[in-house]
Amino acid sequence: MPIYRKSKRPKPTSYEVLNNNVDYGTRRIDQLPRPYSCQVTPYRELDFSERTKRAAQAVVPFLLPACKAIFIGDVSIGKTSLVNRFCNESFDGDYTATIGLDFEVERFQILNQSYSLQIWDTAGHERFKCIAQSYYRNASVVVVVFDMTRPETLLNGKRWLDEALRYNQGPVLKFLVGTKKDLLGNQVLCDIELEAIKMAYDINAEYWPVSARTGENVTKFFRRMTALAFDYGVQRAMETNASLLQPNGNSLLNLYFLRKEKKEKKFLKCFNCTIN
Repeated sequence: MPIYRKSKRPKPTSYEVLNNNVDYGTRRIDQLPRPYSCQVTPYRELDFSERTKRAAQAVVPFLLPACKAIFIGDVSIGKTSLVNRFCNESFDGDYTATIGLDFEVERFQILNQSYSLQIWDTAGHERFKCIAQSYYRNASVVVVVFDMTRPETLLNGKRWLDEALRYNQGPVLKFLVGTKKDLLGNQVLCDIELEAIKMAYDINAEYWPVSARTGENVTKFFRRMTALAFDYGVQRAMETNASLLQPNGNSLLNLYFLRKEKKEKKFLKCFNCTIN
């Protein structure tokens, strides 16, 4: 999150964002971002669902459980570079291999509701696999990452996904992300993208090619992923009437109908007063 300092303006106290690398305007989402290609996604929604928009507008501020997104794939394919480009707007071409796991948290405002994205950057080394697998559970999103300059990492993606899904029996959002797009010429890029699209169809995932070096598609991908997770999370909460993180333990449905009932009572009271 950005660092804030008190403004010198008179009360009420306001805050202004200090200068830093990250564009925190990208953390505010009011419309569902578009996919990289409408043809290569199982998530065909053009906007947030009507239920999500009504819930976000009708109830008091609620707090959904954070979105847990796990990034999996072979070693040295650019998972850490991808995460750092989004979280810190930085790129280092000399990253050391992740040991076990790296963890980041990004906070969003989606439809004026607070929502947190937990990014679990897992190690690709075989010797750290047992450690990484212990963090696969309860994921909302699985991101299979491959290096577009190394086709074998794409073939290994199916194995990584199968291992992650063994620890997540419920529904998860799936993405297939190719890194190092900037290193490929047009013809080679077309060839590897054809294979990636076939893989995306096979695993029922949404496909994104990105470049951590140039930043191409990185912010768009993270915004799209987080917004979809929020939309699906609100719908699941309403379907199951799950309790949200509120002091009174209200669920999203309870909050929705409580607000609706109060409005109806207020209207009837005013209407009766007018008649009398």
